[in-house]
Amino acid sequence: MKVLMIAPAAWSPDGHDNFDAADELLEESDLVVLPELAGSRLPRAEYLERVSGLARRAGAYVVGGSHYDAVEGGSVNRGVVADPAGRVVAEYEKAHPYGVEHRAGVLPGRPSQTFELAGRRVRVLVCADLWYSARLAAPVDAVLVPAFSVTQWGSPDPSRALWQHMSVARAYEFMTYVAVSDWQHGASYHGAPCAGVTGFADPYPARPAEYYARGAGVRVMDFERLDALRADRAGRGFVS
Repeated sequence: MKVLMIAPAAWSPDGHDNFDAADELLEESDLVVLPELAGSRLPRAEYLERVSGLARRAGAYVVGGSHYDAVEGGSVNRGVVADPAGRVVAEYEKAHPYGVEHRAGVLPGRPSQTFELAGRRVRVLVCADLWYSARLAAPVDAVLVPAFSVTQWGSPDPSRALWQHMSVARAYEFMTYVAVSDWQHGASYHGAPCAGVTGFADPYPARPAEYYARGAGVRVMDFERLDALRADRAGRGFVS
């Protein structure tokens, strides 16, 4: 399965602008992952329409980043997955609002659930939710992470290093692919700069240097190879 991680150059408070930018970055793939808050504060109906439309144009499954959906007492950071026909096939929410979100009245969402995509078990974790290993207790074949890596560092390097190590550790420990889509460094959210941590972790690469690939673009999730890794580790007694 070919997964496309999209990393737009700048975030706009107008979610329509963000989806327009994502449209221009589409490449041939089976699955597209947008970054967190691609929908900004679009009303739910408009957000769903944009995700569905993008999936139809891409001819692929689309993980629609997220948007702030207004609820009683605040908002929830949530998103949907649409299939190539534009039908919503899964929903997810951010369980751990982070930093500036607390001050903006963003409420904790429900922990995401595993769902089936093209016969494989998939889970979407929004940004900081990747840092909680309990979210991966159930076996999954792919973890898809819409992110907005706002950072307090003056350089993007510390955040990039942390995200790389975390992605590789999650991929190897849980025997799963990890694909992170983030905004490019230079984007910002209400003055907070983004580190630009888009990357892809492979739990069983052909060469050691390929455990992690940084940057946007199309990567391949070889699920037969993943199954072989699991069988090999089980055969060697290297399982929990």
